[in-house]
Amino acid sequence: MFVLTFESPEDENKFLTIYEKFSKTVYYTLKRFNFDPHIIEDLSQDVYLVLSTHLNDIDLTDPKRAQNYIITITRNISKNHIEALKRQPYTVCDVSSDLLQNKLSYTDHVLDSLILDEQIRLIKEEINKLDQKYKIVLELKYLGHLSNSEIASILKIKKKTVEMQLYRAKQLLYERIAHGQK
Repeated sequence: MFVLTFESPEDENKFLTIYEKFSKTVYYTLKRFNFDPHIIEDLSQDVYLVLSTHLNDIDLTDPKRAQNYIITITRNISKNHIEALKRQPYTVCDVSSDLLQNKLSYTDHVLDSLILDEQIRLIKEEINKLDQKYKIVLELKYLGHLSNSEIASILKIKKKTVEMQLYRAKQLLYERIAHGQK
């Protein structure tokens, strides 16, 4: 939740009208990027903060133009978020902690649990050694559940490049893990 203050009641009414008319547009535009629901909530707040500072640029007498303006702002904020993710050092350890918390529900045997821990640790270690481009593609594919076309669109690369990066990442992981176990 966030609180906005406006210079005039007209600005406040205009913002509330924008929110009421276009909140679904903002939500569905963010949803197209396949973000986590919490990320969608955070980014939608960012969108509304930006909109609150650009109220004079939004003409409610032309709903189509206003909608296009809001979609553009929403897309830009989404793309900025993705670019920021690309710049961050990425570790799979942070993302898959939920799976680790539930591992004991899958097995009651302590030895199985220890083996599972070691396998997960090894895989995460090897993933973290991969180049950043491979880690990002793996994350979007297997954690973001995106298609190769969607990944290509987000990263602004060709679909074939995405397929090749996924193939190479899997090959590198297989070779490193298989080589480590010999």
